[in-house]
Amino acid sequence: MLDNTIRYQFEGAKVLVTGGTGMIGRQVVKVLCESGAKVKIVSLDRCNIDKDLHYTFYPLEYIYGDLSNLSLCKKVTKDMDFVFHLEG
Repeated sequence: MLDNTIRYQFEGAKVLVTGGTGMIGRQVVKVLCESGAKVKIVSLDRCNIDKDLHYTFYPLEYIYGDLSNLSLCKKVTKDMDFVFHLEG
């Protein structure tokens, strides 16, 4: 749980979470969504957000991709306010 003094910083922010489908990543994504962030997930997991993630009532964007590809990395991080790198 984030303290309210920190939580407000994510409201409306564009946040990228790499590995957002993993055990820790899912929890980070959930907290960020609850804080009002616009969350984008990048992962190598094949994921159906509506079926696989349990917080589907939050707006999420899912991108399947390998961040060792520099052009993809640049593309998905462009204009992000925060990046949480949880990909293992």
